[in-house]
Amino acid sequence: MDNFKLSVVSPIYRAEKIVNELVNQIAAASGTITENVEIILVDDYSPDNSWNEISTICAKNNQVKGIKLSKNYGQQMAISAGLRYATGDIIIIMDGDLQNPPESIPVIAAEIKKGYDIVYTVSKTRNHWRDELTSKIFWYVINTLFKVGMIPNQLMMKGFNKKYLEAYNSYDERIRVVAGITHDIGLKQTTIEVDNKRRTSGKGNYTFFKRFHLMLDIILTMTNKPLNYLINISMLSVIVSVLVGIYTSINYIIYPNVPPGYTTLLLFISFFGSLTLLVLGIIGRYLSNIYIEVRNRPIFLVQQLINVNP
Repeated sequence: MDNFKLSVVSPIYRAEKIVNELVNQIAAASGTITENVEIILVDDYSPDNSWNEISTICAKNNQVKGIKLSKNYGQQMAISAGLRYATGDIIIIMDGDLQNPPESIPVIAAEIKKGYDIVYTVSKTRNHWRDELTSKIFWYVINTLFKVGMIPNQLMMKGFNKKYLEAYNSYDERIRVVAGITHDIGLKQTTIEVDNKRRTSGKGNYTFFKRFHLMLDIILTMTNKPLNYLINISMLSVIVSVLVGIYTSINYIIYPNVPPGYTTLLLFISFFGSLTLLVLGIIGRYLSNIYIEVRNRPIFLVQQLINVNP
């Protein structure tokens, strides 16, 4: 068994019934490769009794670290908060709902030891056909339409070394997406396939609209292609408008008695109205992101720490 320190970071939200099992499975998997383990549980201001469960576990096991955030920041920020307190030589992040398999921890650690800076995990199966469909749309838009070039179908579960952790923690942006930051860092990487599982308790927190806004955050923080596409669409619409205008004028000269086309007028109003709203919406989102960043507020605030050296 190697003498290295392993940090496992997991965000906790509405998971009071599975926190204890999560810790047991992480400890069992980690104990096969090292005795020096810290399990960092980040309570993202969960409305249930998750923090009480975390506190009880921490009181019994000082290898478990508890972090309670001051409000609900979301999964991406909760993971970033946990990484700020991680001190391991190898760090693994994973969901707190037991969907990411803890038994994959030794496999990830083994890949890191081979010299990889980060190990991504992917799964071919999803919990539901809706997840499968939205996932395909999600990655098609990001990688095919906007050509961001991220690893498709990647799970939250990832592993990386201490050098990579330091690089990640140097990112102080407020609009944070874990997959976006890891993609931007780069370095030597590999991908392994794991058997993602069904959530054993409670409901998933990623609705269609949450996935949609997560996709927007990735796109708007990783590329300017939306603005380029809008310029191209606007130019195309101008060309179409000129052509239709020429056609209408010729048609009016040849057939002066033809009444004005109300259908064409309504279509133009609808098309350009929608185009205007789309352009303003995307530009507004960019401006909103800029505004959030320039305020330079704290990325997150911690309410309470257990077994953690501040």
